[in-house]
Amino acid sequence: MPSLTPAGPDGGLTISEAAEALGITVDTIRYYEKEGIAPAPERGLSGWRRYDPSTMGWLAGVLMLRGTGMNIQQMREYAAAYQAGAPTEDRLALLEQHHAAVLERLADVHLHLSALERKIDAYREAVRAGAQVPSP
Repeated sequence: MPSLTPAGPDGGLTISEAAEALGITVDTIRYYEKEGIAPAPERGLSGWRRYDPSTMGWLAGVLMLRGTGMNIQQMREYAAAYQAGAPTEDRLALLEQHHAAVLERLADVHLHLSALERKIDAYREAVRAGAQVPSP
């Protein structure tokens, strides 16, 4: 896995190196840039995109937000607020709203996980007893 720090002669990672380092595709990086979610990277002397630690950090943050279920519109809104220099409190509010939504989804997942665990326990008990478990 490549380092997240610049190594190339132009002072940054190529888009392929950046994608590999982040575990995503080149197309994903381009999509986030096109949507205004990730900043366009600087171009090296060769004219190719070069991803410096700041840009890599931003992309890693985008992936974290996406991994928590933040949708593209919300990510656009957050990126736009940042790029417009919105007050820290405003950006914090966006993150706190998303955090609350994640906690709600997590509570639902825990509820369903508990039901699944009860079902698994019933099946294990049935297997031990040599019986059939009624559905569902």
